[in-house]
Amino acid sequence: MSYPWYTHSEYLKKRFGQSVYRIGVDAGFSCPNRNCDRSGGCIYCDGTGAVAVYQREEEKSGERSEKAFLERLESIEKQIERGKRFIHYRYKANLASLYFQSWSNTFAPVDRLKKIYDHALSLGDFCELVVSTRPDLLDDEVCALLESYQTPDRDVWVEVGLQSANDETLRKINRGHDRECYIRSIERLHRHGLKVCTHLLLMPCFDRRKTYLDAIELLNALKVEAVKIHNLHITYHTELERAFLEDGCISPSSISRHVEDVALMLSHLHSECIVERLLAETTKARLLCPRHFPDKRDILEMIAKKMAQNGWVQGSEIK
Repeated sequence: MSYPWYTHSEYLKKRFGQSVYRIGVDAGFSCPNRNCDRSGGCIYCDGTGAVAVYQREEEKSGERSEKAFLERLESIEKQIERGKRFIHYRYKANLASLYFQSWSNTFAPVDRLKKIYDHALSLGDFCELVVSTRPDLLDDEVCALLESYQTPDRDVWVEVGLQSANDETLRKINRGHDRECYIRSIERLHRHGLKVCTHLLLMPCFDRRKTYLDAIELLNALKVEAVKIHNLHITYHTELERAFLEDGCISPSSISRHVEDVALMLSHLHSECIVERLLAETTKARLLCPRHFPDKRDILEMIAKKMAQNGWVQGSEIK
């Protein structure tokens, strides 16, 4: 199906001439917004993003266990090999991206980051390096390191979690950074010639449509190259779960509300921005609510239908 927005697959075929599949890697990083006992952090985070608990303890104490570091590299190697086998078997893929996906993948001293990235990139011929992180972990030294991996045949993307452009909401969800921090990080990444994908989280219990459109306007102003839009998921063992069950003040989007909000946002998003995701995906074992959403393809078709009903395509409502 053809969608009225600039899809990620469309971009990849335009850029590389064929489909590209990501090999996701959990490199055992942690997050500066959480404690080593898994407390703290964003109110929606259930602490399942990393496999190496010892690494969080190591980073907090400032110690540098060589054994832990070597185990991390060995884990990365095994994950990449599994990923290669999967995308070859499932998709007969010829091109792959290396995707540092779990937790904050710039949360380590630069010399450590370089060893990890160097080792991972040596394990395959990757056309993209994709690094997911937070806006408060992107100083010039880190950006310069990421820039060094760009070649004519390999792009470097940095995924940055903004979630909301509203400082009050960022405080309520305990993000640990503000809007201005995000703006500075994107400007810094662009000065280093790096491509940016921003994550937005639709939270009707905190934000309104005006806030969503404000976030889109911010992405347009900063010329962000790609976006991922997620609906709020309430997972077990989170502060959000407690608020949902005890206070009754938290609720995720309904299907119709999510479709309407996303359609409106896309109509205001500049047409060259790549749309990588429009729906959160969480395993049923972790998910408390919502559990009634249809699958991704159905939701995408519903969004496309809503846009067609309003005569919208991506960017058509920009004034």
